[in-house]
Amino acid sequence: MKATCELAGCRDTQSARLVRDGVRDQLDRWGTGALGPDAELVVTELLSNALRHGRPPVRVALTVLCAPHGLPSVRVEVTDAGAAFDTGRVRARWRHPSFGWAESGRGLFLVDALCSRWGDRPAGGGHTVWADLG
Repeated sequence: MKATCELAGCRDTQSARLVRDGVRDQLDRWGTGALGPDAELVVTELLSNALRHGRPPVRVALTVLCAPHGLPSVRVEVTDAGAAFDTGRVRARWRHPSFGWAESGRGLFLVDALCSRWGDRPAGGGHTVWADLG
């Protein structure tokens, strides 16, 4: 089974709250509600980055995939019109001795901890940051 849901665009923190609610509701409809808390945190972090560093329009999409063994996974995608970034460079920054928690960068660190994998890819005049849960 593969199902995709695109949620309304996001322009500010108020609409981000509606998107999080939409994520939770959609995962419940798909029977993957157990992934909801982690998915909400991931979408919050990715949306925050898109709103802070990217350019509109911002789009959120969810895809649920059921593997042959029956365990579902969910992909969260946040697309904006900003430039792509080097995920390898982000990960290398975490390992550098000068990295500190007082600065930015904690959000993607959380995404990395919660997801089986994540990345960034160019997408039609912008880029998409994606993260797989489950």
